[in-house]
Amino acid sequence: MMILLLALLDWFSVYQYAPKAVALRGCSECKGEPDDVCEVRSGAQVRRVDELRSTADGRVYLLRSKADPDCAVPAKALLHGSLELAAIRMAGAAPSQALLEKARPAVKGWPRAPEKRKADQASAARPQRSALRLSLVCWASEQGWPRAGLDASNPCEWWLLPMKDKEPDLAAASFPFDTKAFAFGDSRWARAFDPAATLDDSILLGEPAAPPPPPPAAPAVVRCGDAARAHPAVLDRFEQWETQIRGARRSIDTASWTLKAAAWSGHCQEMDVLRAALEQQLGCALSQQGQCARSP
Repeated sequence: MMILLLALLDWFSVYQYAPKAVALRGCSECKGEPDDVCEVRSGAQVRRVDELRSTADGRVYLLRSKADPDCAVPAKALLHGSLELAAIRMAGAAPSQALLEKARPAVKGWPRAPEKRKADQASAARPQRSALRLSLVCWASEQGWPRAGLDASNPCEWWLLPMKDKEPDLAAASFPFDTKAFAFGDSRWARAFDPAATLDDSILLGEPAAPPPPPPAAPAVVRCGDAARAHPAVLDRFEQWETQIRGARRSIDTASWTLKAAAWSGHCQEMDVLRAALEQQLGCALSQQGQCARSP
């Protein structure tokens, strides 16, 4: 479900994935205690980029389920081990046939970071168009993200990545494109790094994009008011998700456009994602009443 929620924002998310269980060594509280074994289950964990934490001494906290204790591992062990970590911006729709024809032969499973790849990863699989998504994959590095923000130290690549039931299909084949790795923010791919631009096939097919409007002056934050009521469908979608996640609705008081954060206790991550999507679509900011209690 979190992958689907993050898709509402159409921006980079952190994907941590491994086709098989992985064991790393790390610390939970990192207050001088010796490292212990951290078991990482097979599959994928997906979060917002700002949810990936690091420590001052170069450790990175693994993405874990709520049932698992924290585990911070040395960055080198993470970047050179069997676990993959990437910031990925993924298109919301299947690729066109024209884009499929530009893809190179398949590799087995989701891609490994460039320095970990082996020749035996090649696959004879044919693309299943409906399951693939155009993806801008930016890899972790020792100099840039995740120890700092995404920057030119992080190499990026174009891939068609397989999904199944809106989750990463780590067993299915992926398809690279015949483009060399490039730095995050490379001006040749400016549209792909613009959060205001949709990620779609035209970026790789060379079709002309609509000229960008002149940059407006940064507006002050506008609080939601009467104008937000002109978008009832947007609020309806929020409440449908709210009912599915917490079993109730109406955490937003539309008289004052205030979000009752305490009503989302135990689901704070979902609240943050849905609130960001709602405010983006309404073009205004909600007020917040109280605090959301996060699960221990």
